[in-house]
Amino acid sequence: MKLHLLLFALMGLLILGCEDSNNDSDPTEELILIGSATENGLSIDLYVDQILKVGLNKLYFDLTDLTSEDQVTEAQITQKPIMHMETMNHSCPVAGPGSAPNSDGLFESEVVFIMASGMMGTWDDTVFVENQETSTSHQVVFEDLTVAETNMKKNLVFNDADSNQVIYIVTLNGLEAPKVGVNDLILTVHKKQTMMSFPEVADLSISIDPQMPDMGHGSEGNVNPVYSENGKYEGKVAFSMTGYWTIDFSFSQGSEELGTIQYAVNF
Repeated sequence: MKLHLLLFALMGLLILGCEDSNNDSDPTEELILIGSATENGLSIDLYVDQILKVGLNKLYFDLTDLTSEDQVTEAQITQKPIMHMETMNHSCPVAGPGSAPNSDGLFESEVVFIMASGMMGTWDDTVFVENQETSTSHQVVFEDLTVAETNMKKNLVFNDADSNQVIYIVTLNGLEAPKVGVNDLILTVHKKQTMMSFPEVADLSISIDPQMPDMGHGSEGNVNPVYSENGKYEGKVAFSMTGYWTIDFSFSQGSEELGTIQYAVNF
């Protein structure tokens, strides 16, 4: 009987230890810190889950009150990425962060970078925070963000009914490490309204046509991308073998055919 009680006690201690361990886990442990800034008693850390690149990126903001050293979870955040070039500046599509942190208390946003950093220019990200816990406002700038080229950004250019030129910026995401079989993909589509405004385009029909030109065949099992949220269209592409593939995406809006964009994948 005493042995049974001892075993139950040890099991309880192990369970409590596991719970304590889980409670003490760092939600940013598997993220990459790319910038830190402080302003008027607030610390703002900027994290990503992979290096920034042309295309769709997930950003995470961790706010800390420097007086109490507590995480701030009641706040409203907006951001404005800007590419500084020699003769002009421009922004890019952004969704979030907003005012609702995730379960780890981090504020998430999505940024579609449309140009790599380097010789042509540099990116920075101005972040505005309304700390609702202290009723204070904050502004910081994360400078010289490195954005890698992917060659996965294309422009869909067409004329509207009034013969005005329209530019939809399209990026292909999810095929960084393609494999034989079915691959998930995400297209982002945003309208270039001005150099600083890129609203999402949410009413497109998109068809997908992968081809292996050297072999003269396509593939089966593809799923046309459909709109999900924030300018994202989610679908699937099937590769039946390794090698050089082209992927044609054809776009229509209602009854109007807008055009086709082609990407190349070689693996």
